[in-house]
Amino acid sequence: MKQLSSKQIAVIFIIGLLALIGGFAGQHYLKTSDKGLLPSLSATDFSLLDHQGQAITNDDLAGKPTAIYFGFTWCPDICPTTLSQMADIKSELIAANSKGADDLQLVFFTVDPERDTVTQMSEYLSLFDADIIGITGQSDEIAQTLQRFGVFAKRIDTGDDEYLVDHTASVFLYRSDGQFKGTISPAEPYEMALAKMEKLLAQ
Repeated sequence: MKQLSSKQIAVIFIIGLLALIGGFAGQHYLKTSDKGLLPSLSATDFSLLDHQGQAITNDDLAGKPTAIYFGFTWCPDICPTTLSQMADIKSELIAANSKGADDLQLVFFTVDPERDTVTQMSEYLSLFDADIIGITGQSDEIAQTLQRFGVFAKRIDTGDDEYLVDHTASVFLYRSDGQFKGTISPAEPYEMALAKMEKLLAQ
């Protein structure tokens, strides 16, 4: 791996800060909305590929409680940290024999389909101690899907033909009936995130 320049490090820091701010802003907007901000899973209407190269649609996620995170495999810190936390929470819930814990789906949507191919997604997700469903596809299809979910993603060039992606950093929670329940902000303590997951399973 190449040594990052001071300019690239500064860009990474700024993107991380923006992601945290975005997470807080998203949380506030959701809490102040009467009916919630995001649509049900049935209304997202996507047809993409999972990390094993198999076709996957929004209907395939129906019927189970689901936690969805949007990110990319080249993400330097927030994405792997969030995915690890999701995996740890599911493991803890299973160990505690929480009802429905085995059915909890962890989903990772890429916001960088240009680099996050099926092979890249598969290799990346193999690093986490959990069954995480990776989802990728063609750039235009991913862009349409992000729009339906209300997810922000913007490419940030870092020089030398390299780039990062500034994106919505919250985890989106859906009940087993596909209805949007809420989010987990990247800045929330582990215990608070765990409590939200427990509440999700109870509904």
